[in-house]
Amino acid sequence: MSLKLWFRDRNSADILERTTTHLRKVLETLVEFERGFNIFVKEKNPQLAMEIFHRVDNLEREADIIRRDILRKISKSELSSQIRGDLSHIVKRIDRVANMTNGAARRIMGIPPDNLLSLGDTIFDKLLESIDYAIQGTKLLISIWKRFRDAETEEVLKLCEKIQFLEHKCDIIQSEIYVELNKMKEFPFNYFVAIQISNLVDMIETISDKVEDVGDYIEVLKTAQK
Repeated sequence: MSLKLWFRDRNSADILERTTTHLRKVLETLVEFERGFNIFVKEKNPQLAMEIFHRVDNLEREADIIRRDILRKISKSELSSQIRGDLSHIVKRIDRVANMTNGAARRIMGIPPDNLLSLGDTIFDKLLESIDYAIQGTKLLISIWKRFRDAETEEVLKLCEKIQFLEHKCDIIQSEIYVELNKMKEFPFNYFVAIQISNLVDMIETISDKVEDVGDYIEVLKTAQK
């Protein structure tokens, strides 16, 4: 059975629906991360933020459970090895968005709060902007996937282009943040903390990369459907 025919088969509905559920769980992970980060840097409440970041960890584990369930269903389905591979790849790419989000949350929990707060609102605003773009991109992924079976290829490609544009904005923001960091003449923290902060900046940007990876793979699948 071809991928195009499989998407039209009613037996595919469960896997499609579970994949949408997976995407929604990933979105929930991202939104919760944004909330925790905002409380940390804007409300200056690290303790509450840490509680939220622990919830991010729980949400990421829930996403893992959904991923494993989908992969089991794929392995038991009557599909060609090629289609199994395509569907497995898309599910794994979706999960990497949650993994990277949780990784960023854990990185924050390893940085002394006073050291992170010393960076200032200019950098925090840019980081929050990058997180918001990743959330927008994930919402687009959900929209694309729900309409994947019936939407015209050109419509899907245009939505994927929007995700690529959002990721490009995050690339620019990352560069701007490093310009701001390089302006700092004195660091109120040690070199190891500086490395952790640099890693955090990169990890937040990488979330949007992972979102784009999902969009790129969906684009390939939709093109192959034609």
